Amino acid sequence: MEILEISSKFTSTIATIFAGLIAAYIANKYQKNNLDLSREKMEKDLFTEFNKRYDELNDSLTLLSNISSTEELKATESLIENKSMYNVLIDYFNLCAEQFYWKEKERISKEIWKSWNKGMKFYYDGYAVVRELWEEETKDEKYESYYLKQGRDFFKEN
Repeated sequence: MEILEISSKFTSTIATIFAGLIAAYIANKYQKNNLDLSREKMEKDLFTEFNKRYDELNDSLTLLSNISSTEELKATESLIENKSMYNVLIDYFNLCAEQFYWKEKERISKEIWKSWNKGMKFYYDGYAVVRELWEEETKDEKYESYYLKQGRDFFKEN
């Protein structure tokens, strides 16, 4: 009878441990799925917000082809009411910096970053005035206001 009791207790203990492992697995899977959903929602929200902000700047950014210096930027009105092209470009730099920040935090996918970065490089490579203002904005330690560390530049990264 003693062997039967020991066997019964052993079986009960094993069953309890097994049930606990199954419950832990299910809880872990549920938590991971919720985390994935939260990350996807955040990525969607960031994507939507950043694209909306870019759309607000886009028409004005097309005016860059007519501007050759930062002085002209300050003197040229954008298509956004009461905003100079200088301020539009600063807003654009801030938008790029925020996109870079969230890329570094791994809150946006590599595919989204690659697309956005390609757009950033379009303006940076295509318009000398963008490069000129960017150099001015990031000289000395001012690059830190764009979430950059020394030697990093989102216009030159992949």
